[in-house]
Amino acid sequence: MRKPRIIGQRETNYYHVMSRVVDRRHVFGEKEKEFFLMALRRLEAFSGLRVLAYCVMSNHFHLLLEVPEVVELDDTALMDRLRAFYPRARMAAIKQEFERARKHAENTGNEEWLDELRERYLCRMGCLSSFVKELKECFTKWYNRREDRRGTLWEERFKSVLVEDSDTALLTMASYIELNPVRAGMVEDPREYRHCSYAEAVAGGKLAREGIATLLRMHGQEGSWRKAAAQYRKLLFCAGQKNEARGGFDPARVRQVLEEGGELPLHELIRCHVRYFNDGVALGSRLFVDEVFAQNRSLFGARRRDGARKMKGGDWNGLFCLRNLSAALAAPG
Repeated sequence: MRKPRIIGQRETNYYHVMSRVVDRRHVFGEKEKEFFLMALRRLEAFSGLRVLAYCVMSNHFHLLLEVPEVVELDDTALMDRLRAFYPRARMAAIKQEFERARKHAENTGNEEWLDELRERYLCRMGCLSSFVKELKECFTKWYNRREDRRGTLWEERFKSVLVEDSDTALLTMASYIELNPVRAGMVEDPREYRHCSYAEAVAGGKLAREGIATLLRMHGQEGSWRKAAAQYRKLLFCAGQKNEARGGFDPARVRQVLEEGGELPLHELIRCHVRYFNDGVALGSRLFVDEVFAQNRSLFGARRRDGARKMKGGDWNGLFCLRNLSAALAAPG
């Protein structure tokens, strides 16, 4: 018998969510992780929930979610959320249906059809269960089409932990999520694991930075992203120091990060500001860049067959951009 899920009773509630792939199969490769994260961000914009921290591993994922009080939306705000989630063709059909429903209401004085149409989408917003269910279903449909398979992809219903809205509880949970690839021995520094929120934030991701900033504001940390990043990095390394029971950072490495004040070395900062980040037009996985290219095909010459271009001058961990730039990587002298 399933235990009932614990639902927070405050205006804004926070949850750690985790779900595993069936039989713990390693289905999340680079493309799979990228698609999952694109779906996550689109659903975030649609639902009104906020992703404060995340990590996508090879056979499971972790999310730290903020679930705010449901707010009323007028039709303009509703359309903005729908536009952020649905592809253009589907969105065009949705707009046409709303227009027909409005005309019907104007002609008859009966708004029942229009109200039912609004509720069809509003009922999926601001709800933790709907958010995770749609995220997993979206990925399953995409993955099953690619792999020519059928059936469920997930081990069981997702697990959720209601987290207290205190700086200690939320930052501890965020650290646990960010440090998964370090604990697993996949990387020596969480910024090297591109599919966690800390790495996205270091690379300049606006939404990832906003999530971390939210966590640190609860910790009394205000100010620039540089200060927030240094504070968060120190927190991660302190929380991730290895001991007899678990792997993690060597104590000497933790001391080094603390002595540096959590600041990244200069050559690493320079590495993140070469031309690709300013002139690359679009930057991300091959899947993402090719999608952007396809959506803007008319802007490129007839001979161009695809969008993704390799980034030169270093190991960019699977990143591509839309422009083929020649920019040397700056390294320490």
